[in-house]
Amino acid sequence: GIAYIWDRDGKFSELCNPGMVELEDMQDDDDIAELKQLIENHMQYTGSTVARGILDNWEASLQQFVKVMPTDYKRVLQEMAKEKSKEVA
Repeated sequence: GIAYIWDRDGKFSELCNPGMVELEDMQDDDDIAELKQLIENHMQYTGSTVARGILDNWEASLQQFVKVMPTDYKRVLQEMAKEKSKEVA
């Protein structure tokens, strides 16, 4: 599945296997909303001061997150979307 990584020091890409995952910037509005909700939930359930800090500085913090998308999963999602668009047409 998809993961959102807080890459504060910008070195996460060095730790990934580019043959298995793609790293994407946080630009999609749905992804951004999902990430923010996940962090808000974490803060609510745990009282995390780190989560509070991220939310308090949301615009700057958001730039430090990266979306990790497994290439096989992305391909399957694209194929499903293509099939769905055929059904609608």
